[in-house]
Amino acid sequence: MGERSRVPVLDGHVVIHRSPPIGAAHGRCLVVPPFGVPARWLSPLTDAISHLGMEAISFDPRDHVGDGSGTINDYRVSQVAEDCAHLIDEVAPTCVLAVSLGARGALRALARSDAELDIVLVTPVVALRSTLSRILGRDWFAAAVDELPQLMPVLDHEVCSQTFRSDCLEHGFLERDGTVADLAAARGRIHLIAGSAEPWSDRNAGVATASEASAHRDEPVTVETVDADRHLLHEDADLAMRMIDAAVAAVAHRRQAA
Repeated sequence: MGERSRVPVLDGHVVIHRSPPIGAAHGRCLVVPPFGVPARWLSPLTDAISHLGMEAISFDPRDHVGDGSGTINDYRVSQVAEDCAHLIDEVAPTCVLAVSLGARGALRALARSDAELDIVLVTPVVALRSTLSRILGRDWFAAAVDELPQLMPVLDHEVCSQTFRSDCLEHGFLERDGTVADLAAARGRIHLIAGSAEPWSDRNAGVATASEASAHRDEPVTVETVDADRHLLHEDADLAMRMIDAAVAAVAHRRQAA
């Protein structure tokens, strides 16, 4: 991973990591990390994109893990969307590649952007309420306020329950209809990569979401299925490489078709 720099965003900052293109330059790809994964862990993906002749830019959002400002306790999906929107304007990517819950924030930014970009979504969370309920074993969005713990354990981290829940409700991140609307509004070609049998971000929900959004787009959302029975790519090297191969191939295909 190459040059690091701090970029001010509203009341804090993100830290971007630039991997220069290998050979002649053919565009720039903004890589949005999944929840709980710092940008430095994405180097196998960004290195592979660099070898396509594209500059790869990953980043640590605000209130997340990594080098951005704040802590993950205050994580909000809407803030990831703000960070993505700022970076789309700041670094002018030709492609956005976003993973898991990072894809939900990125998609909101893309839906509100005038930029026409190639978009690759890897195991995107299309129905956050369903996904989080599967992870936690309970629908915390249906719980009374006094039932909520102060900090909600999500994977290996803790987020402020009230802040996270209020943010998701206010910005319409919980259900598929919000994702359908954002997919329909985003400009450019969109490719969704789903895991065949992964337990948290259901493939069938992804296919249905893409299909519904495509009815409102000039160009349909394309869907690819990769053999997978788990969601956390950083815990399974073989699965991570399958997803990286599929993601990089999708980026390469769109670059060549441009």
